[in-house]
Amino acid sequence: MISLPLMINDVILKVTINFKNLEIKKDRLDSGVKDIKDGDIVIGKTHLRAYEDSKKPITDPKAITDFIRRNINYSNDTINYIEVNTKKYKDRDFYDTYLVPIPSYKPNEVNDYIYGTLVNNIRLSSPDKIKKTNVVLANIGFDELFNGEFYNKITSIRNTNPNPLYIRNSLINSGFEKQLEILDFFNSLDYENSKNSDVLLTSELDTVNTFFKDSNKINNFLTNYRNIAAGNYDSYMNLAAFNNLVNGRNLDWPVLSLEQQKILIKKLNSTNRAA
Repeated sequence: MISLPLMINDVILKVTINFKNLEIKKDRLDSGVKDIKDGDIVIGKTHLRAYEDSKKPITDPKAITDFIRRNINYSNDTINYIEVNTKKYKDRDFYDTYLVPIPSYKPNEVNDYIYGTLVNNIRLSSPDKIKKTNVVLANIGFDELFNGEFYNKITSIRNTNPNPLYIRNSLINSGFEKQLEILDFFNSLDYENSKNSDVLLTSELDTVNTFFKDSNKINNFLTNYRNIAAGNYDSYMNLAAFNNLVNGRNLDWPVLSLEQQKILIKKLNSTNRAA
């Protein structure tokens, strides 16, 4: 899974991103049959563990996506998923297998990073707890693609003809197909609400930062986390604006639950009274 920290006004939250409608085969025995083991990626008769050093697993997200893409026969319409095994349980010789959708046949640096990270987090985790990785969208090339020049172009196209099909074809003809691929890929993923523990006010973060004012390590971590959340929200807004221009609707990402909204209102009221 992926955690996307977002700072919305005075609130910092995490949106959890994952593949949609994953099927899981529970408690697969690590018997060594066909040399397929825990932590492996299985694509038909090919599997990753046969190509990597057991002491140095391949963890680069783009390398993972490239390996999967190279070993898929895209001309076979019946192949629409691969198998990704978790690590074994700590006390048992069993693991879980996730049926993961195949990546697009066309490379795309942003999509490939997100896809490879999601696959990695499955194969490097135990069945009990799938790890989450914080992602900084700006660091994977997102902001370079969704820049001012791009939005000037798409606004001009939409003002000429608001028809979604016309906009898509015009963007492709103008060399902006990658942005459309990213939008479609993000719209294909699953998004979950933040846990209550992942939702906090920026003032709370500032208070903790002040408390640890003598610790450069903690100060740098908290300041960096705040900056990541702010930057990710800017990227999210860029994607949301693009989705609205192309598809005529907002992104289908979760908002805070009613319970979380009540908790935040209490916190905000408490903060205002203290001020």
